[in-house]
Amino acid sequence: MHKDDAVMAVSSPRGAAWYVIQCRANQNFRAQENLENQGFTCFQPRLCVEKLRAGRRRRCHEPLFPGYLFIQLHEQGQSWHAIRSTRGVQKLVAFGDRPVAVPDSVVDSLKLNSENAANDGAPAIRPGDRLRIESGPFANLEAVFQRFAGEERVVVLMNMLHKQHALTLALKDVQKI
Repeated sequence: MHKDDAVMAVSSPRGAAWYVIQCRANQNFRAQENLENQGFTCFQPRLCVEKLRAGRRRRCHEPLFPGYLFIQLHEQGQSWHAIRSTRGVQKLVAFGDRPVAVPDSVVDSLKLNSENAANDGAPAIRPGDRLRIESGPFANLEAVFQRFAGEERVVVLMNMLHKQHALTLALKDVQKI
């Protein structure tokens, strides 16, 4: 038996352990789909990010660890050959010649945080939202979001001298209230 044909599992109350798989470039989702079609349990934590596409800000989900995913393997001696030959999979992450299990608590924590992020219905900044300016000459003052000015800047409306003024600020310098 070849040294990587059997995965050494760490004892777990459920008789299974989590391992990390390195995927081929930009094939996380393909690898996960193909492994799940073979009956493996996989987990790929995702992060909700805002991206500018076609001039509009959109929320999308991206892998928290691009190029990697978690796989749950049962019992000692489960064949690595089926995993290694799966489309999208490059290798099982190992130290030396031995794959090392990820503690269940780490994966459980990632799952919990991933679910909370998915259930977080907080919308992106929208016109009319109140913002607090965090830095610069107008620090700690409030303004109203008007629109995005590129990818890293926003236009806000601020009441000064009994009149609304439009200011362009760095996106990192404002916080939604």
